[in-house]
Amino acid sequence: MTRRLAAIIALASVVALRVAGGQQIAPPPDSTVQAAIPSAGAARVALAPARAKTRDRWPVVFYGALGAAAATAAVLHIDPDSGGYHDGWNTATDFPDKAVHALAAWAITTIGVDLGARPRYAALAVCAAGTAFEFSQGYVSVYDIAADCAGAAGAAAWQSWRARRRARAASAAPAPASR
Repeated sequence: MTRRLAAIIALASVVALRVAGGQQIAPPPDSTVQAAIPSAGAARVALAPARAKTRDRWPVVFYGALGAAAATAAVLHIDPDSGGYHDGWNTATDFPDKAVHALAAWAITTIGVDLGARPRYAALAVCAAGTAFEFSQGYVSVYDIAADCAGAAGAAAWQSWRARRRARAASAAPAPASR
C-alpha cells in the first residue's frame, strides 16, 4: 500500500510540475538533478504487492466455501439418501449420476484453480468436500466418492498441464524490443 501511494504521489507531482496549469516550465540548469518520470512498468511493479495480497485471499475464500457447504450439508441434511438400492457405476437413474458427480467436481476444482488455489490442493479439497457430502446424506456411495475424486483429479491434471504449456510458451516468446 505504501509503495502504491508513493508511486501515485511521485507520478502526480511530476505531472503537476510538467503541466503547471498549462504553462511551460523552464528546464532547470544543468547542475540540478531531475527525478525520472516513472514508467508504466514501474507503476505495475509498485502495484504488484497490493494485487498479490488480494489474489492470496481468493483461495482461502474457495476453501472456506467448500468447508461451509460441507458443514451446512452435514447439519441441515440437505440431500438425504436412504439407500436401499443397488449402487454401482451404472445405477439405474434418469440421468448419468456418476458422470454428474465427476463433471461437478471438475467444475468446482477448476473454479478453485481460477481463484488461485494450486491444482492439487483444490482437487484434494473438492475430493474431501465430496466425501463429506456423501457422509452427510446418510447412505455413503463409494462410487459417488470415486467419481468426485476422479473428476477433481482430472481437473487438477488438466489445469497443471495448461499452466506448464503457458509457461513454456511464455519462455519461448521473443522479448519485446526496447525503444
